[in-house]
Amino acid sequence: MTAQAALNEVKEEAKSLSSTILASPALVALSTLVCGGASYGIYWRYLRRIPTAAHLTPTTLRWRRTLVGRCTSVGDADGFRLYHTPGPVLLRDILYPVPSSSKATRKGRQLHSDETISIRLAGADAPEAAHFGNVAQPFSKEAHDELRRLVLGRTVWCEVAHVDQYGRLVATPYVLRWPYVLGRTNVSLYLVKKGLASVYSQAGAAYGTAGPLAKLVRRLARLRRAQERAKRKRLGMWSQKHVETPEEYKKRTREARQQQ
Repeated sequence: MTAQAALNEVKEEAKSLSSTILASPALVALSTLVCGGASYGIYWRYLRRIPTAAHLTPTTLRWRRTLVGRCTSVGDADGFRLYHTPGPVLLRDILYPVPSSSKATRKGRQLHSDETISIRLAGADAPEAAHFGNVAQPFSKEAHDELRRLVLGRTVWCEVAHVDQYGRLVATPYVLRWPYVLGRTNVSLYLVKKGLASVYSQAGAAYGTAGPLAKLVRRLARLRRAQERAKRKRLGMWSQKHVETPEEYKKRTREARQQQ
């Protein structure tokens, strides 16, 4: 059989199959249903934008192990807001362009509360800024500035853990830093290494990894080793003679408020 004859035979079989399908309304309906369901499943799992942490159900967290987006603002030294931009790498900014704050205001919307996810760094506890009448902890500004430098305006990959009692998504954020060949940087681990955060060990603690090789190492142990090195080198908060960790600070100020 020649190539042309084989091609003609395939065309005839395809034409016969299409005629059979079109002749049966049930098959047409079933095909449409299957294709529609598959398309919706792909959209729901890979292309649907998550506006806020309130939209993250336990089922969503099981399917979406990593959320990618753009950091729109940094609140304190261990949290920021993420505008979720799902989809293929080259199409993210086209499918879901990040609206500017001025445009959002003109449309009567609050970009940060209605369209962004509040992220809490997993595994890291940075010095507390001044609030509720309490003075700021030493190195709180340095930690805040470093987090801004790392994530603000950048694409951030967030390895999700859970939504905490304050409605924040606890996640391990990663960013690309120069030189890019070294892979993505674990932001939580980076702050701990610099002495600008301690290892978070309170209720709801979660810990992330820093790359393929790090998956072989216990996550919490890696953060603790980084903290011990920062202590030995007296980096950041550990350069002080008397160190009050963020956990100790929050406990002290909470007890002081309760006694008032």
